[in-house]
Amino acid sequence: MIRLLIAIVIGAMLAVGGSLLTATYLAGVMNGPPANAPLYNYGTG
Repeated sequence: MIRLLIAIVIGAMLAVGGSLLTATYLAGVMNGPPANAPLYNYGTG
């Protein structure tokens, strides 16, 4: 039972951390110049 709780806590931390990193990265892409945005350049090469 303890292992299950630990796994849930770790999973929640990873989910929150990943979503925050993704949100920060996407915000940087939207606010930065298009030349520095990999997502923007992906379809133009």
